[in-house]
Amino acid sequence: MSPYLRMVQWLPDWFRIWIQNQVIPALGLQPKLIAISMLRGIFDSLLFVMLATGLLAGGRYYLEGQYALPSQIQEAVIKWAPIADHIAREADIPREVPLVLWYKENSMKASNPENCTGIIGAYDLVRSGEHPCFTPGPISNLEVSEQLAIAAVEFKERCPEVTYLTHDPAMIKRCYFAYNAGKGAAARLDANESAYVMNNYDENYANMIYSDVELGTVAVTSLGAWPTHLAFQSLIVTQMDMAERPLSLSVLNISTQIYDLGTQAWYEFAGISTGNSEMMALPNGRFINNATCLSEPHKLGRYSLKPRLNPVSESPILTQDVHGCDYSLPGLDISSSNRSAILQAPMPGNVTTYTDQWYNSTIRIENDEWIIWLLHPRSYFIEEGSVTRGQAVGVMGAVGYATGPHVHYTIYDKVNETFVDPAGFLP
Repeated sequence: MSPYLRMVQWLPDWFRIWIQNQVIPALGLQPKLIAISMLRGIFDSLLFVMLATGLLAGGRYYLEGQYALPSQIQEAVIKWAPIADHIAREADIPREVPLVLWYKENSMKASNPENCTGIIGAYDLVRSGEHPCFTPGPISNLEVSEQLAIAAVEFKERCPEVTYLTHDPAMIKRCYFAYNAGKGAAARLDANESAYVMNNYDENYANMIYSDVELGTVAVTSLGAWPTHLAFQSLIVTQMDMAERPLSLSVLNISTQIYDLGTQAWYEFAGISTGNSEMMALPNGRFINNATCLSEPHKLGRYSLKPRLNPVSESPILTQDVHGCDYSLPGLDISSSNRSAILQAPMPGNVTTYTDQWYNSTIRIENDEWIIWLLHPRSYFIEEGSVTRGQAVGVMGAVGYATGPHVHYTIYDKVNETFVDPAGFLP
């Protein structure tokens, strides 16, 4: 019997056979396709129901850091984060991008402008007649979703090389420039010279000059796209560490973990994953002249507690030798040819996750003899409790003070009460 007819197994056999062999073919029904479509419809409807009923709560705290955002902007970011993430995955662009574009065009104001210039991604579409101008005035939740989707599609078309897992700041900045000025301008000019991209990134990028066909030439005071991207990322990450995080970010966190776990399961099923004891080349004749905070590790102790695995489980690559004494976390930077490689626990112990004062997402593992830190993961697979050696704990990322996806790996020796060189603990 077809699995699609089990729900009606109480019917007589002749009736079930008649439905299966006559009715379904005659109507041209495809039960599997119908079931998949229903599930997708239920998922999308759930998102909009949560939107309409106000369950996607706003944030309650100000972002403390370089790129401070007004409270109403923070609330809008947190409210729309899971929807923007869903749209970004569909378009295959980084998850903060749709919100950044919406912020840049209308500063998160819940209204449609009179002249259409503030509708993200739709300016050229309106000018060309491909899309009508949204009705000026108050904006509905459905219109916000539509505008986010329009922006995501436009962004991908102007920067097709970017993906959902892209972390490279140079590429993301160039893509924001291409979205704003076109692919031709982005290919010829430097995104770092664009007020749209870089304004207020630091003191060297303040009040930059911006030229626009509608506005003319003006001195810009608002955040550019790149610092806005970092501000939104930091806001989302810090809110996720709260004991009572907003429901919207709980949804985002769960969906991200499911996505990352599903991707890893597919890699393993397809034979792409490479195991958990990867070798990594270290430079010959290493001379660490600035790592004055490192000392020798203790020699005795329980071998079972010692860190013995590379935290990057797949094709690890050393991108920076020991550094970090000035901020009390000396360690190595390790990346991978797979920009979303799984992070594994180098040793057994108790794990905690948090965001530090520099907005670096952090995995900390401690046992009776050692403490290790893994910085910048884009997703946690475990938030607290005990882990075993080799257990997957997260996905490599670039969250916080980072210029690309990698893990900053630090080891502290509790017996000798000192930081040690992680290179001596790699396979």
